[in-house]
Amino acid sequence: MEHVMRSIPAWALGLATLALALNAGCGGGGSAPVDAVGADADAPGEVAADVGVDEVDASAEAGDPGPEACVPDCPAYNCGDDGCGGTCGPCEVGWVCYLGGCAIIDVPNCTDRECGDDGLGGSCGTCTGGTACAALTGRCVNAGPYLPPTSWGPAGVTSSLQTPSDQAVIQSTCFDYTGDGLGDNGLRGLASQVNGPLATLVQADATLLLFELLGVTDFTNTASFQLNGLMGRSASTPPAASGDVYVLLDSYILDIDAPMIYFPGARITNGALAAGPSEFQLSIPVSDGLVIDATLIQAKVKGDILAGATADGFELANGVLSGVLTKQQLETAIAKLQATCDAAPSSAKPDYCGYLKVAVNAMPLLFDLHQVGDGTFVAKSKDNPADAASICLFFGLSKAKVIGYEPNETP
Repeated sequence: MEHVMRSIPAWALGLATLALALNAGCGGGGSAPVDAVGADADAPGEVAADVGVDEVDASAEAGDPGPEACVPDCPAYNCGDDGCGGTCGPCEVGWVCYLGGCAIIDVPNCTDRECGDDGLGGSCGTCTGGTACAALTGRCVNAGPYLPPTSWGPAGVTSSLQTPSDQAVIQSTCFDYTGDGLGDNGLRGLASQVNGPLATLVQADATLLLFELLGVTDFTNTASFQLNGLMGRSASTPPAASGDVYVLLDSYILDIDAPMIYFPGARITNGALAAGPSEFQLSIPVSDGLVIDATLIQAKVKGDILAGATADGFELANGVLSGVLTKQQLETAIAKLQATCDAAPSSAKPDYCGYLKVAVNAMPLLFDLHQVGDGTFVAKSKDNPADAASICLFFGLSKAKVIGYEPNETP
């Protein structure tokens, strides 16, 4: 458990805690939490304002007949309770109603996976020839025990991290997950709420996210290599956002020959880096003994390697990191948090407990995709209920040189 709780790249923590970060945009600032479900809210994710006495009196003087009848609340929900004792509709055959949305349940998904779980308890294949399955990526890798490396390729450290809100920029720059030729970003509407917290994740004294170009010596054209995502800390005093860094041992999965995050088959073409798709698990320690797991699927990376790259590090501009979080992943994470809140004594409940209902009702604002069931997506619509969220982040890298493991760790 200790290993899992520490295995968190900084940007991954920001992504997978979006459901929790929503309290800052929808219920934070010290205001009392409000249950936004039902006729008292204008729409899912919006908290109805308190009605003052003067307003009530004014309505009465105007001849208002009194409280309106219950209005079904289904704009962002495709099935289940409508808040008035009715239903928002059934799900088609092969789908199940899951927390207000129709989720596919009968199509295995082995896209870009050669082994491991197919999502339905089956298998995407088995590994042979002395290899083992890396469960997070679904790839066959050299079997352990794994000896962590003692030397590293050129590296860059994340120096900026933001999500774009301008639709034109998103469509021309982010990765396309719906096949319409336009980039997607379900975070667009929450950019003002999450960009502040994301910026704090790349400060010099934070746990740093490093990108390593394993084995790369030609920064203009390299046909195929492995791009690794590593966690590190500044080796400078005071901490610096570039230069010498220590890598954390928890960047590696010790029972197989693989780092925690990696993109096989990455490439550099005329200085442009491209990698993915890949898949990996995000482990978020919310508190002691509580770890929330979510999986970022179809993750992709691109960016421009700047002149001056050497074995001691590289800079990258116009970086884009995208992936998809499913509705079930985020709702399962919140369900775990709710279970912890329910079990805690009233005098010792975690701070986030009061905001969970608000977060649940704000999440529909995040979901912009519908899972087709074969590993592809289409844009949400009336006929294609939203059950996944595209995530697009812009980032930059500064030069970094890995000089070893953090001093208190032993490889």
